[in-house]
Amino acid sequence: MNKFNLTLAEINLPWLANQSIANTIILVLITLVGRFLLLRMIKGNGETLSDARRRWISIIQNSTILFAVLGLIFIWSPQLSTFALSLTAFVIALVVATKEYILCLVGAIYRATSNPFSVGDWIEIQSLRGEVLTEGILTTKLQELGSGSSRFQFTGRVLTLPNSLLLTQTVFNEEFRKYALHHKFKVTVESGVNAAQIADTVLPLLQNRDEKKDKLAEKNWQKSRKSIQMTLPSRDPNIAIETTDVGKISFIMTVFCSPLDAAAIEDVVTKKILSEVMEAP
Repeated sequence: MNKFNLTLAEINLPWLANQSIANTIILVLITLVGRFLLLRMIKGNGETLSDARRRWISIIQNSTILFAVLGLIFIWSPQLSTFALSLTAFVIALVVATKEYILCLVGAIYRATSNPFSVGDWIEIQSLRGEVLTEGILTTKLQELGSGSSRFQFTGRVLTLPNSLLLTQTVFNEEFRKYALHHKFKVTVESGVNAAQIADTVLPLLQNRDEKKDKLAEKNWQKSRKSIQMTLPSRDPNIAIETTDVGKISFIMTVFCSPLDAAAIEDVVTKKILSEVMEAP
């Protein structure tokens, strides 16, 4: 029975006797277990996550990485200071070899300090549009939005953008447009029709809005006006009439609505204008 009674000192594991290595293992285990438990608690059993939960997931992921890096620096700082001079050349070579990663880290710092967007916002960068899913230290993930008539609908694809793009490209934040927007579209017809009469006929279609949706749009409009602290365009629908270079007539409609209703409103108004043109003598 005594032959199985071994002490830690009798086990030939020199790496376990090193205090720095032991502390590193403990730090990694605490970080991984803590991150897993926190993410499991936030995600819960739901199939979809709200913007607030995705925002907390990004914060936890980035915070645990930062905690682990700072912990490793603290644990190994005595050894690093001893070999500081000999590591200079290695560090220079490492910086050159990993400059793209460093740019991504700097981009993450820029994003955290300037706050150009947050999880849940609609943004456009380098002709890529989507809703922000996660904000990582190296990358930002977007749920892609379509273009043209599908510009307010998700394509089903997920875009992963390196944070280095934030340093060189302009970021367009469409947070306000996620809930309500001034939808502007144009319908061009042949000349020879009573444009003013058609505009008067179409205008009520832009004014007939669901009361519940109208109140929600009003709430988001007021919120956006306060957040950006500047004057926004009027919420009243408008129809402008102009002529093209070839003598055709264009009806330019502007209506304040939710993105989900924009395509339907455009479709109804377009059909109404075309029917009025066909019925014109």
